[in-house]
Amino acid sequence: MIWMAVSLPIAVLCFCITTANARNHFSSGSIYNTIITTFFTNLDLINCPLSEISLPQSTLPAPSEGLSLQFLTIGRGTQNYTCATNTNTSTPEAIGATATLFDASCLAALDVDTDFNDSSSESQSLLHLLPDVLRSVPLGSADFLSNLITRVTGQDLVIGTHYFTADGVPFFDFRGSSSDSSRATAESWVAAAKDDDEDAPAKPGYGITGDVAWLKLTRVEGGISEVYRLHTSGGAAPATCEGMPEVFTVDYTSEYWFYG
Repeated sequence: MIWMAVSLPIAVLCFCITTANARNHFSSGSIYNTIITTFFTNLDLINCPLSEISLPQSTLPAPSEGLSLQFLTIGRGTQNYTCATNTNTSTPEAIGATATLFDASCLAALDVDTDFNDSSSESQSLLHLLPDVLRSVPLGSADFLSNLITRVTGQDLVIGTHYFTADGVPFFDFRGSSSDSSRATAESWVAAAKDDDEDAPAKPGYGITGDVAWLKLTRVEGGISEVYRLHTSGGAAPATCEGMPEVFTVDYTSEYWFYG
């Protein structure tokens, strides 16, 4: 894949993902552990400056005046649904989502040319390519690789969590971040409500996708004011409940932008 040629650390990650029985290869002193340590030890993976990073274009309302970007993350998790029956007369009902939030601040400035055969093609941020790539990574493998990177670099990519409260309110929480240089404070959380949405755009070569909508959320409670869910990959429910269990999940990945 083209983006692998741009960032060797990301290429190493993908190699690790596709290596059979990856957990067995990263014992202390193994060649794999040496390779990944060499690539990541002196590389900034988290807490890169956000002041020059602009929100991607969309039809969603712009951030409110006076707000600045506080966190930029990739969320990897599931959209959750329920079905009244398993027939085509029922449609899935959304009952929330859960996701791990990974720091993406250092990826935002990495631009790649998505078509090496077209000299007129425009580059785009590596960040926007990752949701489609990471959605194919099993959740357990993503957690394993994140823990591996933390162990060999001391940089914790996991900076937050996303879930829905018992009252069905989307909640984002950064207060548990273990990074010494984290931007998180006691006010780094938000219970939010949907302000606006737009259908996920069709992707070149893919047409209509199973991607959940792009969203703007605004604060109900907490220290974060506004949240954007952009460049989604996966997560959409099937059109009907035919053949589906009463409760089911659909894997998804998304960018989340947090303003305060």
